[in-house]
Amino acid sequence: MNKTNKNGRINEEHVCADALVYFLKNTLACHQVTIQQEANDPPDFWITINGEKFPAEVTSIVKDEDYRAQCRRLKDDIKEGAAKQGVLAGKYELEIMRHPKIPGRNSSRYRDLINYTISFIQNTRNVCSTDKILLIQNRRNSLSIEKLSNGNATVGLEGPIEVKWGGEIREELRDLMQNAIEKKRQRLEPVKNMGHQIMLLLYDAYAFCDTEDAQAALLNVKGYDWFHSIFWAASFTNRKNEEFPQSPGRDGKFLYSREQRWWKNPLAD
Repeated sequence: MNKTNKNGRINEEHVCADALVYFLKNTLACHQVTIQQEANDPPDFWITINGEKFPAEVTSIVKDEDYRAQCRRLKDDIKEGAAKQGVLAGKYELEIMRHPKIPGRNSSRYRDLINYTISFIQNTRNVCSTDKILLIQNRRNSLSIEKLSNGNATVGLEGPIEVKWGGEIREELRDLMQNAIEKKRQRLEPVKNMGHQIMLLLYDAYAFCDTEDAQAALLNVKGYDWFHSIFWAASFTNRKNEEFPQSPGRDGKFLYSREQRWWKNPLAD
């Protein structure tokens, strides 16, 4: 069955709804959880948790323009994995040509890619340099790696991708979240005026950052607590989507909630 909607895109609402239900049932032990899509949104759907009904709205935070972050994560995972195994000797570089499709970070294909690349690093640690080795190719899009020298033990990234540090990611994500929350508040004001406590589900299309970075960014956004809860649908996983089998599964976590037991406030430590 096709995992995308009629426009060829993943159905973000189905992915987020399933991630939320799975987290509530399996992490928070909320045994009575049901979801119902709303034909005349807003909201996108309704979720009932142990008898209490919430309107829930989905919004995509990070889109194609942040594909560079996924490449940065790949580079970091290769570097850290090779260093952990003690095989990183010399300067290696990943090269991005155009827009190759990189597997989701929690998928078996991603792990295979990491393991294959680390094996290449291990097998070339005693040579000065190598030719480029192709890792991924989608038509004219490609990802390759080469060893440049026996210098510092590192893995670099070259191509049309701007590499960002953690602090820069949080600042950019904060701005993206601020814009999304302001728009959703305006859209959902009539729903809240009816006495409902609203959940907001944030969808990160390209695994832009870890959940910890997302939470740190959110807690610096003005007005986030207008919502009852804010849930982060993080990276894809091999787990099947139980609520909407035609869509892929994701893991997720509450970044904030008025229900104290649903989340951990890092500022309370």
